[in-house]
Amino acid sequence: MNKFFTCYVFTLLFLAGFTAFGQDEGNWKLKKNKNGIEIFTTATDTSAFMAFKARMTIQGSVGAFVAVLQDLDHMPNWGYNIEYARLLEKSGDTLQIYYSEASVPFPFANRDGIYLNRFIWNRQTRQLKVDIELLHNYLEEKEKLVRVKGNGEWLVNVLKDGSLEMIFRMQVDPGGEIPAWLVNMFIDETPYETMVNIREMMKKPEYRQRKYEFIN
Repeated sequence: MNKFFTCYVFTLLFLAGFTAFGQDEGNWKLKKNKNGIEIFTTATDTSAFMAFKARMTIQGSVGAFVAVLQDLDHMPNWGYNIEYARLLEKSGDTLQIYYSEASVPFPFANRDGIYLNRFIWNRQTRQLKVDIELLHNYLEEKEKLVRVKGNGEWLVNVLKDGSLEMIFRMQVDPGGEIPAWLVNMFIDETPYETMVNIREMMKKPEYRQRKYEFIN
């Protein structure tokens, strides 16, 4: 695998944003099954870029997952090639807006985005849903950076044995000049590395012990 292209594509996929998947429509095909993480892909009618769905089951708490996502200072520890992230707005523990920039290898331009995360807990189904919306016009675009667009979701289901089923779904149009065939070739890299990193982060004491009032 060409390390240069993998690094570039992975960063774009992470930052480029999401498209809602409704009721999980799509003819999903298994692309990777490694270390307890399954990656599925599917073609879409609306874009030349394929969609992916990542799934894994882990031991941990919903609070730990929320704590990892909301700790923006350490986002570079699980977000591949993330230079930094900073909070712009917050409403309690259930809504945050933040800015993030990622480095991309020369000669391509770095990417940035403004993310709105809504954390929604369903007490009856024991499911956390994190709606992700990219606010393209929230801040003026910066010179020499490509602003990304999109929306998407995380789903975290508490299973009967107390373990967590985590699902990460995403469809990307990275913007700029990058061919769809190249993105599609390495599409499994982004969700796999993201899941691996978040799983490790959730084991740390500072996240593992976190609890939130809206999760009950």
